[in-house]
Amino acid sequence: CEDKGFHLAIEIAKRTGTRLLMAGVVQEWNRAYFERSVAPHVDDEQIVYLGEVSDDEKRDLFANARAFLFPILWPEPFGIVMIEAMAAGTPVIALRDGSVPEVVRDGVDGFICDDVDTMMAALERIGEIDPAACRAGVAERFSVEKMAADYASLYARLGAA
Repeated sequence: CEDKGFHLAIEIAKRTGTRLLMAGVVQEWNRAYFERSVAPHVDDEQIVYLGEVSDDEKRDLFANARAFLFPILWPEPFGIVMIEAMAAGTPVIALRDGSVPEVVRDGVDGFICDDVDTMMAALERIGEIDPAACRAGVAERFSVEKMAADYASLYARLGAA
């Protein structure tokens, strides 16, 4: 999907000489975008498209990645994929849109960027991010226990209103 910004991830990889692994299903309504903006760049060396992967494969990809690029171009309401990456200890480099500022703690478990150039600069700084901080942040802010407690608190406030 063009709104996911795969073409920007490809641009970042090419400009930095970084290997890019992309995974996901191409839905029919996104086929033209994929064929025009992604497929021509796939060389199976630097730019790799893996297709749809299993949950186990996705966890392995996250766990072995240097960073997760999230060049989102629309106001994504949550972006669970960012949390999945951070839970594996992989820092997120994301464009500032939608829920990104609520999910990524800039400079702690990733970097929030304004454009491709700042994403490239963040990629060079990725060593500043501690994988353990990524994992701990997810446990503190997005665990089942934390979310259940937050819902209970919200329901209690709503019931008191």
